[in-house]
Amino acid sequence: MKNIIYRVDDRFIHGQVLEGWVNYLKISNVIIVNDLLAEDSVRASIYASTLPANTKFSVYSINDFCSKKPYTKYKKKYTLILIGSINDLLQIKDTFSENIYFNVGCISDSSQEVCINDSVFLSLNDFQKLQNLSELYDIYFHKVPWEKPVIFSNHNRE
Repeated sequence: MKNIIYRVDDRFIHGQVLEGWVNYLKISNVIIVNDLLAEDSVRASIYASTLPANTKFSVYSINDFCSKKPYTKYKKKYTLILIGSINDLLQIKDTFSENIYFNVGCISDSSQEVCINDSVFLSLNDFQKLQNLSELYDIYFHKVPWEKPVIFSNHNRE
């Protein structure tokens, strides 16, 4: 698995993220990219308190994340970047590189039209956005790293 993991999860940090990603992969850096959470220090500190003591944690607004590119200083260690929606993911697309792993773990609005698995429900619009992104990157749908993923990939890449 690549060192920089972009995970779309509308719950941000919860049991699957803690046990399945942070502890299992021994992730040393967790970054949340979310405009609302960047302005809510109380909620951010609650998320921070759930992480292991040796895990670095930070929260950035979308603009700050794109301009500061904080993940670049952690190239040799696993970094988990948590994003709450497909729209937010695409707003930070200028930060993408070849050495990243895309995971969609949880988008929990079951009223949406497209069901990928039991934890990912997408609107047709979001599905099309991911389809476009899959022309450049493989996208993995799974809750935890050891679970067999559904892979969204366009094999026509050069």
